[in-house]
Amino acid sequence: MTRSAHAAGAWIAMGVAALCLLTAGGSMTTTDAVVAFDLTESLVIRHSIATSRDVIGNEAYRGVDGRYYSPFGIAQSIWNVPFYLAGRLAARGVARADTAAAIPKAVVALGTIPAVALLAWCAFHLMLALGAAPSRAADTAILLVFATPLWPYSRFGFNQPLAALLLWTAVLGAVHARRGSRTGAIVSGAMLGLAALTRHEMFLAVPLVAAFIAAARRPRAIVAFAAGLAPMAAAWGAYNWIRFGSVLESGYLRDRVPGLGTTFAGGAVGLLFSPYSSLFLYCPIALLAVFGLAALWRRDRGAVLLFVSLAAAFFVLYASLANWMAGRSYGPRYLVPLLPALILPLAWWRPERRVTRALAAAVVALSIAVQLPGVLVDYSKVRVALARQGETVAQDLRWSRAPLLLNARAAIDVVPPALATLAWLRPVQRVPGGVASLNDALASTPDLWWNSLMVLGVIGRGLALTVAVVLLAAGVFAIRRGRLLAAGLDAHGLAGPA
Repeated sequence: MTRSAHAAGAWIAMGVAALCLLTAGGSMTTTDAVVAFDLTESLVIRHSIATSRDVIGNEAYRGVDGRYYSPFGIAQSIWNVPFYLAGRLAARGVARADTAAAIPKAVVALGTIPAVALLAWCAFHLMLALGAAPSRAADTAILLVFATPLWPYSRFGFNQPLAALLLWTAVLGAVHARRGSRTGAIVSGAMLGLAALTRHEMFLAVPLVAAFIAAARRPRAIVAFAAGLAPMAAAWGAYNWIRFGSVLESGYLRDRVPGLGTTFAGGAVGLLFSPYSSLFLYCPIALLAVFGLAALWRRDRGAVLLFVSLAAAFFVLYASLANWMAGRSYGPRYLVPLLPALILPLAWWRPERRVTRALAAAVVALSIAVQLPGVLVDYSKVRVALARQGETVAQDLRWSRAPLLLNARAAIDVVPPALATLAWLRPVQRVPGGVASLNDALASTPDLWWNSLMVLGVIGRGLALTVAVVLLAAGVFAIRRGRLLAAGLDAHGLAGPA
């Protein structure tokens, strides 16, 4: 790998980080994120892996010692620690009490952005390692974020982006292990173990990645892979033992909410075609995946088999859950870590006909456009507002209650007034002190952190606009710089190894 390739990947990651920071919400309105935050706070303040109380409201997660524990892996809460500490430090300079209390949560929510940026870096280098042209790899890595639900999910405290980063770093390590790198094999095993410490079901990828490495007939690589995996698997077992008295009991085995083992067909149809969680509705670019996989098949069948087996195995698992909608989610949240399997192969697809290229470009543009409602408006706030009007929209499978449609309508309501405010055409509508809930008070404005700070009176309109412009310019500059470096590698014929 050349120095220019590393630089191109770094610029792309920085550009993705800047643009995701521009559109970040900085609010924590989902139970999963709050549970992870509570565990982070417990680790820092109470030096305990137990939560402060029954945060999730489920007796299945009462441990053997009578205390309550998070249903999720501990890795996300550990990842949150530096962001939590930074948030506490930033809150010291804020006079308004409710805002100061919200800042640590807001900064922790922003902590998802580095995971998404690093995933773009990882995807770029994975495509180069599989032999993609650098410019195509750069463009595809950018699309992976901004043309898929990874963009909206970069704004929350969910653990899917971190799980995706760890899973696909493991795949990158496996590709190097296939060529004889013991370090790559160790990294692959360790990253899969960390992924399982983030989301327990990530262990499902272990035999698939191991088979990919074993197919190269490198026994030492398999030993190295196991050596990287073993400590993380042991940590996972110990974490379960301390909480629930069994190395295999993560809490989910006795929790009836996920409903593992229900009818597969209903979940499969829902994850593909329902208004609530359709992959194709919330990620239209996935419609092109078959062309990308076919193109990559002609170059590297092993990679295609790994990508397809990962996507299929996890899809079967998630479709077999009664809770295949993943609770009150915006689109197919469970499928977010699998999106690289569908998007990265597009780096090898080059439509020859002009009509096909035009149709592909239209699908890509549509896929970017459908992410905007999820970026501009927090679906949790939209759902809560409707619930207070007497409507139950959580997991409502009617097309009229599709999260995409509800968010689009909300965005049409709140974005024009916000633009008028930023253009000095109307005064800033400040949120008064002493409100019962900041989340409710901010529901009538776009869910962008710098905009929220403006209406809360923490920063002025000029500074808010300056922050937005600087982040936009920095993101565009960095992505453009990365693409130019990648194009230079094309010119020198420096594609990755076949």
